[in-house]
This record gives sequence, C-alpha cells and structure tokens, in this order.
Amino acid sequence: MVAVIVLSVAVVILVPVGFVVSFFYVWGKNHENLRFPSDDVTLSSGRPAAATGRPVVEVLVASQAAQRGTFTVYVEFRDARGKGKGEGDSGPAGKRTVVFKDLERGGTETEEVVGPVPVRGRPECVVADAMFLSTASAATSRPGAP
Repeated sequence: MVAVIVLSVAVVILVPVGFVVSFFYVWGKNHENLRFPSDDVTLSSGRPAAATGRPVVEVLVASQAAQRGTFTVYVEFRDARGKGKGEGDSGPAGKRTVVFKDLERGGTETEEVVGPVPVRGRPECVVADAMFLSTASAATSRPGAP
C-alpha cells in the first residue's frame, strides 16, 4: 500500500514538472534564432541643432531580415538637463517616427531625425520601438519557391 501511495505522489509531482520542463525546452528551440527588428537599428549619438536647439540623431537600419520589408522605428528623445545619466535624471523631449520602406535583405539606409522640442545640453536618444513588415510576395517568401 505504501508503494502505491509513493508512486501516486511521484506521478502527481513529476508529470507537471515534466510538462513545464518540456514547454521551456521547446520554447527555447523555437526561439533560439529569433531576431527583433530593433537589433537592426543603430542611433548615432544625439546632438542639439545649432539653430533651433532641437535634438538631432541619425538612424541607421542594416536589415538582417530573411526577406525584404519595411522598418518603422520610433525614436524617443530625452533632455539630460545637465544632470547625471539615466532615465531618472532626464526629462521627456518627445518622440518621432521614421519609416524605411521596402528595404532589401542586407540593405542599409540612414535618415536624420529631428526632435519636436528644444533641449538644454546633450540629448539622450533611444529606440523606443521598432517594427518590421515584410513586403516580399508570398511566392518569394516560401522555402523552395521558384
């Protein structure tokens, strides 16, 4: 009787643990080569424009996507206000969106983006978000397509 109880408890504990371990193993295998669009985006260091004081940054997209597509990049500007570094020491200075249309795989493109409001001192510029939408036709995106 003790053996049946021990076996039942072992099954009740080990089966859920086995499912959890299997889930994370499969999750890891499915996502091991996953790339995010933000991995293809680089920002130059921000600088204030001499005439207006608004932040200026150069956005570079170097596409490593599997197919051609459009990148939409959301750039966030922050005003350092002469304080220490870090988001807690800076104030918001607006956001801008830049779109790179129909970029080929391996293609690069740059665009200068100007922030909406003037800043004091050196602005902080970060990629708030980046999205990729494939523009390849279904025939060219299928493996083994002619």
